[in-house]
Formats: sequence, C-alpha cells, structure tokens
Amino acid sequence: MQDQYVTFSAAWFTLSLINAGLAQSKQRSGLNWWLVSLLIGPLATLLIVAWPPGDGVPHPASATMGRTQGVVIAVGIFLVVGAILAGLSVGGR
Repeated sequence: MQDQYVTFSAAWFTLSLINAGLAQSKQRSGLNWWLVSLLIGPLATLLIVAWPPGDGVPHPASATMGRTQGVVIAVGIFLVVGAILAGLSVGGR
C-alpha cells in the first residue's frame, strides 16, 4: 500500500513538470501551470491541450525565471519531497 502512495505521488509530480513544459511550448506561464497541475493533475493536462496557444509574444517577465519564481519552485519541490518522505516514515513503523 505504501509503495502505491509513493508511486502515485511521483507520477503526479512528474506530470506537473510535463504540464509546465507543455504550457511553455504553448506560450503560457510554466510556473502557473506547474502550480495548477500540482492541484488538479490530469485535468490541467486536458486544459493545456484543449486551449489554443497564447498570443505568441512572450511576456517580458516570463522570458527569464526571476528570483521569486525560483523560490516558489524550490519550496514546492521541498514540500512534495517532504510529503513523500513523511509517508515513507509513517509506513515504516
């Protein structure tokens, strides 16, 4: 049972990263879609694929990752890894 939790969490997190890349390829904010994907997962994939691409002009703020975006991504990764490790330690008792 515990292995299923870890596998599911890893798959959900991986899908969120794939969605961020897919969103960027459609001229959308990768960070925003990564955060949305952490919450709604496969539904976000459907939305990204179904919606038409952005206007084709990248926004100046999204051209490079700023310090705030880097911190948000780092905190998100830390929380996901912490949740997975917490799940492992509870199952290992």
